[in-house]
Amino acid sequence: DAYLLTYGFNFLGAEANINIWNPKVEKPEDFTTAQIWLKSDSADNFETVEAGWMVNPKLYGDGSTRLFIYWTKDTYKSTGCFDLTCSGFVQTNKAVGLGGTLGPISSYRQQYELNYGIYSDNDGNWWLKIKHNIAVGYWPKEFLGQSATMVQWGGQVFSYSVKTKPPHTGTQMGSGEEAHALFGGACYMSTVRIKDNSQMLKYPQFINTHAAEPFCYNAYNHAPYGQDPIFYFGGEGRKPPYCP
Repeated sequence: DAYLLTYGFNFLGAEANINIWNPKVEKPEDFTTAQIWLKSDSADNFETVEAGWMVNPKLYGDGSTRLFIYWTKDTYKSTGCFDLTCSGFVQTNKAVGLGGTLGPISSYRQQYELNYGIYSDNDGNWWLKIKHNIAVGYWPKEFLGQSATMVQWGGQVFSYSVKTKPPHTGTQMGSGEEAHALFGGACYMSTVRIKDNSQMLKYPQFINTHAAEPFCYNAYNHAPYGQDPIFYFGGEGRKPPYCP
């Protein structure tokens, strides 16, 4: 994982514009994401609702970049699923295909992005919106309780060949470039925002970056003075000798 995170007491929503790429997945059981997570409870036992894009050949049967959602109520142990493969998420807009392919795909010449947001409504339901105001559906209020306590923006690579002995997986994260390639090279998230009890969208006050395997996939929050920060993340995975 490589992500930007903020802790708090009651986040009622979060959003970002997520740069769209099509990273390479090396093994059929691997997958790679660019996403937003809203979590509640502690680090070792949490609920989460998630949305973003993913390349997951095992789930979708190909290497396309697809819109996805996910949820779990017990830290991925026994509950939760992608998209609509189990009950939990209530889709209200059939025009948006969960698991549908996304495009156009960014290249070094041209950048494309999609705005994702997850917000709690007055009834406590957690709504997924894309392109700022297109409601896709919601997770019922039983999810996350009244508010989220942590928000993350970034990427994840699932593989049985991460955080183990070499060889590391060659599955890419983001664009396949490291975060320091910056705009046009690395995958980014812009207009990172949270919503709190004030009901205003704002940049989070306290923020950290985290990279579980920084020589394989890394994270960099680019925040020049007076400009809205842009978060970059990604990497190519296996790259001897740094990520053997």
